[in-house]
Amino acid sequence: MRAKCRICGEPLDTKAAYLVITLDKNKKEKKVYYCSQEEYEADDAKKKKAVEDKDKVYSLICEIIERKEITNTALFAEWKIWNKVADNEKIGRYLDENKVYLCSVVSRLEDKEFNRIRYLSAILKNNLGDFKPKVKEIEKPKVNVDIDSVVVNNKPAADEDFFDDFFGTEDE
Repeated sequence: MRAKCRICGEPLDTKAAYLVITLDKNKKEKKVYYCSQEEYEADDAKKKKAVEDKDKVYSLICEIIERKEITNTALFAEWKIWNKVADNEKIGRYLDENKVYLCSVVSRLEDKEFNRIRYLSAILKNNLGDFKPKVKEIEKPKVNVDIDSVVVNNKPAADEDFFDDFFGTEDE
């Protein structure tokens, strides 16, 4: 029997392919085939990371707008527009790095959820395109060094006559 790989679409023999049984929307079992287990695991990890990024963005937006949960559907319409400019990971990094500023700006608005969403959206649309995430600094390992001898500076001493000629001597 023949099937297609879910990721690359390559035709596969069902006996040689990696099989995963999932549930569809109607809770019926569905057989999904992949070229290999590694390909499936990589795809699964990618999907999980996408969900984590989306959850992180949502929780940051809730903090910035000062709500426990956002019920206004305008957020999701605006989010689609943001995703045309940047992916959820970049949006999350922007919100995280500029959280203090965004909180202060949004808190000045009326206490209407729609207004806050639209104002935040305007800021994101204007700034996401040019945003470059800060590079996380890697901690350099601390090295403990015991100094056994004194290091002597081998630079020649400054020419004292030069200073005397330039500044004058105390006698003058």
